[in-house]
Amino acid sequence: MVYDLTHLIKGDIQVWPGTPGPRIEELFTVATHGFMESGLHLVSHTGTHIDAPAHMLKDGLTLDRFNISAFTGLAIKIDLTHRLRVIEEEDLAVLQNPGFKVEWVLLHTGWSRYWGHPAYFGPYPVLTEKAALLLTNFSLKGIAIDAPSFDTFDSPDYPNHRRLLGKNILLVENLRGLEPLPAGHLIGFSALPLHYRKADGAPVRAMAVI
Repeated sequence: MVYDLTHLIKGDIQVWPGTPGPRIEELFTVATHGFMESGLHLVSHTGTHIDAPAHMLKDGLTLDRFNISAFTGLAIKIDLTHRLRVIEEEDLAVLQNPGFKVEWVLLHTGWSRYWGHPAYFGPYPVLTEKAALLLTNFSLKGIAIDAPSFDTFDSPDYPNHRRLLGKNILLVENLRGLEPLPAGHLIGFSALPLHYRKADGAPVRAMAVI
């Protein structure tokens, strides 16, 4: 079964405060021109999106420099819905299982229930420094979360982004629909970004396959 983990991009989609929302313009119509075509104007980190190392690091890789295989792989969902503010090192203990060859980690905080409301940018759960450092010990392609960021809303220097992106671990934010996925089991995951030059980030169509 295939599960869509992506928020729909539309004109009134919730965006990071201070970021312009997307504009979707109807440029041509079937009725008038014989075909339909739209103009899309959006920030690279709109909706469910992926962060490249270049998003935070001066000489970091852009998405177009990654092989397409980096955006897909075996994943494990970790249920963190019991966590209110922080994700601790012990919450990630399942990754120590030698039987798992995990390429992506899906952090299910349950925070997507606030999507579309101001509370979404409230005190959402984030990784502690020790938890983030633990994740850098694994050969991960990426980490994805159903929250707006890997750092607190008021973070001045985004330490978790820098730690993880510094290891070329891709970061996906604003997932949705993780609830039906089994925790602690290997599943297929993909987050394929828009392919453009010097991409610091891009919207993705994220999905899981069981």
